[in-house]
Amino acid sequence: MKNTLLARMLADSGAVPALKVECVALQAGSLTSESDFSVYFPVDALITLGPAHVTPSTPSVRRATALVGQHGCVGPLHKGAALMQAHVVVAGQAYRVDWAPVRDDPARYASWLWHQTAAMQRRVSQMAQWSFCVQHHTPTQSLSSWLLQCLAQHPHAGLTLSLNALPQSIRQWADTFQTGSRQAPEASVFDVRDGRLHVPSAAALAALACTCHAQMPSHVAPA
Repeated sequence: MKNTLLARMLADSGAVPALKVECVALQAGSLTSESDFSVYFPVDALITLGPAHVTPSTPSVRRATALVGQHGCVGPLHKGAALMQAHVVVAGQAYRVDWAPVRDDPARYASWLWHQTAAMQRRVSQMAQWSFCVQHHTPTQSLSSWLLQCLAQHPHAGLTLSLNALPQSIRQWADTFQTGSRQAPEASVFDVRDGRLHVPSAAALAALACTCHAQMPSHVAPA
């Protein structure tokens, strides 16, 4: 298993010797960094990134959540990024890279910085798209699109999510199928029980989803 973004970066063999790359296990919950300059490249973990604080005057911001998996990265999670909060929604492995050498030698790591900037732009695009999605589409459509993003960012077909690990905005969608009417035609597609959401197949989700997930490319673009 690998992270496609990191694999592309490591293809620059001349930059590798100066880097500290280690595989770490991420547990569900808030992601905290041991270093101000660590960047995480998920392998089979899924991480959400969104605003740390939401005011009553900006409730829609709560829905502005980006999803990062095997095709992206999160960090550095230093104090300057305090307005954003990273949360592990699916426990798993990730590569942790000490970003200090990249910061200190931008000429040597120019291609790395290009890829990191592109990844940041994809996250911003995701957050904007989800803000639009929740204002114009039904919870069923939004949840289906979000789960399709999960499948696109995860290396395994079968995926089960703990409701307690989901951001509140996403959990509210899933809760409608746990506590709401089971008479809805789409209710049989979502298997929500015992506090867990068993993600349906991509084909089943595509039949219910809006087109928002298609507006957010998950894979790494060529340099």
